[in-house]
Amino acid sequence: MRFRWWRATVLAAVGVLALVYLAGLTRFGEAEADQLRPVPELEADPADELAALRAAAPVPGADPEAALEAALADPLTASQLAAAAPDPDSGELGAALAQLQAADGSLDPVEVNAFFTDLGAEPTAWLSVLYPTLIGDLPGAPFDARVTANRLVLEAATEDSTTYDSPERPWTVDAERPARAELAALIDTDRQFIYLDPYNNAGDGSWIEIVGDLHTADDVAVLVPGGSAVLSSENFELYYQRAKSFVDAADGELAVVVWAAASWPSGWVEESWASWSQVAAESLASFTFDLQNQIGADTPLTLAGHSYGGAVIGYAETHDLAADQILHIASAGMGNDVYSPEDYTEPCRTRYSITAPGDPISYVQGMPYVPLLGHGADPDDFPGVQNLATGNLSDAPGAVDDYGLSLAERGISGKPVEGVHSHSEIFYPESDAWNNILKVLLHEAPDLAEEQPQAYERCG
Repeated sequence: MRFRWWRATVLAAVGVLALVYLAGLTRFGEAEADQLRPVPELEADPADELAALRAAAPVPGADPEAALEAALADPLTASQLAAAAPDPDSGELGAALAQLQAADGSLDPVEVNAFFTDLGAEPTAWLSVLYPTLIGDLPGAPFDARVTANRLVLEAATEDSTTYDSPERPWTVDAERPARAELAALIDTDRQFIYLDPYNNAGDGSWIEIVGDLHTADDVAVLVPGGSAVLSSENFELYYQRAKSFVDAADGELAVVVWAAASWPSGWVEESWASWSQVAAESLASFTFDLQNQIGADTPLTLAGHSYGGAVIGYAETHDLAADQILHIASAGMGNDVYSPEDYTEPCRTRYSITAPGDPISYVQGMPYVPLLGHGADPDDFPGVQNLATGNLSDAPGAVDDYGLSLAERGISGKPVEGVHSHSEIFYPESDAWNNILKVLLHEAPDLAEEQPQAYERCG
C-alpha cells in the first residue's frame, strides 16, 4: 500500500511538471509566432473626420489640453473614453486606427511613429484623449501622447476598481468599494507611464515608466526589474525610487525607463523557467528600437537588468537590439542557452556585470543547460564582460537605503556590500556599488573589480 501511495505521488508530480513544461513551450511558441503587420497610410487629410470624432466624444474642450483636464476631473468621463474604440466605418482615419489596434502590437514601432509624425502633433494629442487605451498601449506612438493617454487609463482604472463586476446584490447596493490602493496613489502625481495595463499579470498589472526627461537627457537607460514586477507589488514603487536616485544624482544628464511590460514571474520556481524571460525579451528588444528612434540615434542607450531582469536583457541580446552597452546587476544569467558572445547578434557590444560576494543569486548563475530552464552563463565569468567593484555602503551621516531608511540607524553604515542582503544593497544610494552603476549609466569609467573574466579575443 505504501509503495502504491509513493508511486501515485511521483506520477502526479511528474504530470504536474510535464504540464508546467508544456505551458512554458506554449508561452515561447506564442512569442515566436508573432509576425509584423503593415502600418496603414492615410491618403486624405483627416481633419474633417477628426473634427467629427471630437464632436461625438463625451468631453468638451477647444483643444486637447482642455479636453484632457475636463476628462480627468470627471472619472466617469475618463472611463467612457478609456472604453472607446475606433470605428473602422467612420472613415479612413477610423479604419487606420482600428487596424493599428487590431494588430495587437505586431507592428514595427518605428513605422508606427512615422504614421503619427505624418498625422501631426495636434491630431495625435487629440487621439490620446479620444482613444487613450489605444494610444497608451501602442508601441511607436509618441511618448508624450502615451503619457497623456495613460493618465486617462489610470483615472478610468481607478474609478472602475470601485465598482462591482457582477450585477447588484442586496449587500452591494449601498456598499462602497475602495479603489485599488496602488492606482489611487498615482492619481494627481507627475509619474510618466508610456504603458500601463492594470489588468495584466492576472490583475496585478504591468507598466513602462519614464523617470526623468527624455527630451533633455544626455544619456538614457532602460532598467528591467527583478521578479514580482507588478503594480500590486512593493517592487513597483521600489524600482521607481531606484531609478529616481540615479536620475536625481545625474542632475538632468540621465533619464531612466523602468520596463516591466510583460507577464512577470513571481518566486524562485516561476523565475527559473526561461519561457517568461524569452517572451519578455522579444518585446523588450522591439521596445529598444522604439526608444532609440524617439530619443534620437545620437543619444547613448544602456540596457540594464537586475536579478531576473538580467535574464530578460540577456536573452534580448539574442534578438536585434538598439543599445550600445549592457549592464547586468546581480543578474540571474546571460540568457537561456547563452554561453558565448557568439550566441548574441552583436558579440562585441560593451557589457558590464556587478554581483556582490555572497549574493544568493550566485547559486543560480551559470547553471548547466536544460531546455527552458535556467538563464545561461554566469555574467561575472562571461568572456569580455567587465566586472564592477561593489565596495562598501556609504558612511555619510544622512545615508539611507533604497526605502529611505537610515543606514546608521540600521547599523550597517559603511559596511562592505556582501552577503544575503547585497542583492538589494547594490542599489543603496552613494554606496560604491551604486556609484559604479551610475558611472556606467552616464558612460563614465567605473571602478572595476580585481577579478575579471577572460577577454573575448575576437573583439580585441
